[in-house]
This record gives sequence, structure tokens and C-alpha cells, in this order.
Amino acid sequence: MNSRSSRIAFLTLVICTVSEACQVPVFRYALERWRPDPYELVIVHENPLSEAQAATLVHLEESLVGKNGPIVNLRYETIDLTKEKDRLDEWKKIHAAEQASVTAHLFYPHEAYRKESRPIWSGSFTKDNVDAVLDSPMRRELVNRILAGDSAVWLFLESGNKEQDDKLIKTLQGHAETAGKEIEIPKGVIQKSALDDPDLQLGPSDAENILESSVPLKIDFTIRRLSRKDPQEAVLRAMLLHLEDDLLDEEMADKPMVFPAFGKGRVLPPLIGKGINEENILGDCSYLCGPCSCQVKNQNPGMDLLVKADWWTALEGSSVIEEKELPPLTGVEDLLAAAEPNDDTNVSHEKSLPASNSNDGNETREKGEESEETSSFPGTFWMATLIILAILGAGTVILNKNSEK
Repeated sequence: MNSRSSRIAFLTLVICTVSEACQVPVFRYALERWRPDPYELVIVHENPLSEAQAATLVHLEESLVGKNGPIVNLRYETIDLTKEKDRLDEWKKIHAAEQASVTAHLFYPHEAYRKESRPIWSGSFTKDNVDAVLDSPMRRELVNRILAGDSAVWLFLESGNKEQDDKLIKTLQGHAETAGKEIEIPKGVIQKSALDDPDLQLGPSDAENILESSVPLKIDFTIRRLSRKDPQEAVLRAMLLHLEDDLLDEEMADKPMVFPAFGKGRVLPPLIGKGINEENILGDCSYLCGPCSCQVKNQNPGMDLLVKADWWTALEGSSVIEEKELPPLTGVEDLLAAAEPNDDTNVSHEKSLPASNSNDGNETREKGEESEETSSFPGTFWMATLIILAILGAGTVILNKNSEK
């Protein structure tokens, strides 16, 4: 091999080493290693709490923690209007709208104390309302399906037009089934049980590819219908319909929407109306089942739902890392080719990242809420980079000497 060929081969080897990505599917990586962002519940009162209201506050606090730690991604705070100074007029206005002595107001993560921020749900501060904020039948079903190994649960928000909804449900089912048959788990993923094999040989890059729980790994999707009128799901609907700025507009009131939910209850931006089609459905499936790449969680599309679940016990103490970026919404062509032809593939609702909400929270995190886990990746990355550069430099010197002979 001449010196030029040797140099090219060496550089190719180094580049391949640097660019090798984690092979764990996005939906599984999010489940095992992403911490859901905490919602904020603000309890506002103008007079001292009654005995019953104080008991409700204790109930709220006790409901947030299980035997092994936190089980709800929620923080709460009480505001006494007789003592509050910051944003007093705003809090008075928000409080007065509910016409109750003590009111509760739910905000997206990092939103409660932003100027002119508005709650996504408000109500009187009662035990029933607290329970409705923390949990609901649909959210429990979501947790059960995810822990059973489902790649994602498609939450289908009905339009109210049964004929239209039934037709789109069939469309969604058909293409989700195609995705389940055609998408394969990325090569290189290592089951947790395989670590017990004494003959297993792991390379330097395999650590990222090891699953951290015994939840079944499979490509499978579940569809659940969500009524716009179900009182038990009012808080869930509020979370979904505030995900994008226009979802509560009048013209959206009778449009069916579908939200893919995965991980510890994270949802992608919805497909709406005619946007619930082959291309978009297969695109989301491909996106969720593809191998992950590196970056910050909250720079990815979507929003974490408020979910009550003892994830840490169910996942047997999985690690929590927030430096993974979902791959772009691409790679649908192979799935489209495998599916039956469908002429009705015009996209009426473009996929987009939320204009606010999930991404806005990054400002707060960057100002001092970075968790201990988020500091582990940068140090490892730079250490690996320095080692690779040293190898590259040494190899270049050797190749140069060989070329001079």
C-alpha cells in the first residue's frame, strides 16, 4: 500500500470511529435515559388555608413521592396574594377567573414565572382536581403500554365526527402495522440479559448500545382514542392542545389530531386532519425507531406530558442522561416503497417544532438548572476527542516518515 493509500485508510478508520452513533432506538433511549421535565402547579390564595385545604396540600405532597422516590414530574408552589410582590396583578387576575378562595394553575415546565405566561389548566384547589392533574385513565394506559414494550402509543384526539374519525383510525392502523412489519431494530443493540454471557465480547463503543432495563424491545404501536368531551381527560387534553400555538384556534375545534407518545410520556407535534396520512405516519414511526444521535434533549421536537409512574423501579434504576438528540424526520422512503400505493398523500399540516413551551425551557435550564447527569457527557466527549486527536497526530507522523523512505 502506498503512502497516500495508507493515509486515506488511516483517516477513514478514525472518522468512522468518531462518527459511530448509539444504536439504541430513539423510543427506548428516551424511556431509559431521559428525565421528563417537571410541570409547575401554582396554588394561589388570599386568606389562610382552611383545614380541608391544608389537608389537600398534604395530599398533593404525599402523592408526588412513592416508595423509591418521585413518581410525578411536577413541582408545586403556593402564593399568598397578601404577601406576593412579583407579578401581583397577573396572579390576582389568574386567581379571580376561577371564582374560588384557593385556586390551582398548571403550567408547562419552566413557564410559571415567565412574564405574561398563562396556565394550560386552572381550577379550584380540591382533592378531586389535584388527582385529575396528577393522573388519568389514558395516562395510566400509556404507561402500561410503554412498559409492555410498545414503541409508541398514538393518542388519537377525536374530531367528534364519527365517520371521519373511523376512517382516519383505519388509515393510522394500516400504516402503523406496515411500520411494525417493515422497520427493524438497529443492528448493534445489546440486550441487558446478554451481559450474563461469559463469551460476550464488547468493544469500546458498545457501552452506549446496551439496554438498561428488561422491558421487551420490539417495534410495535398502539392506538388509543381520546374524546374531546371526556371530563377525566381534561388535563391531558390541555397538555396536548397547548403544544402548538394554533391548536386551540376555532378552526381546529373539529379537526382530528394524533400525537405519538413514547419514552416516559413524551409526545411529538401532532398530525392533523389530512396530515394523518401515509407519509407522515411512516415518517414518525421511522423517526422513533431509528438509532439516536447526540445533543440536548430539549432541543428535540415535542413535549413531556405530566405522568404519574414509578419509572425508576419499573426500569430497574436506569441511568438518566439528557444529551441525546432525536434524528431528523427522514428515512421514510423505504417504508413508503414497502407499503401499498396511496394517492391521498397530500400533507395539509406541516410538521414543526413548538414555537414556545418545550424549547423555551432551555433558557431556564442553561441559567443554573443543569442536573448532575448532564455534565457527564461533555467531559467524556472531550476526553475521547483528545485521545482520537493524539492517535491521529501519531499516525500522521508515522505515515509521513514512511512516505519519506
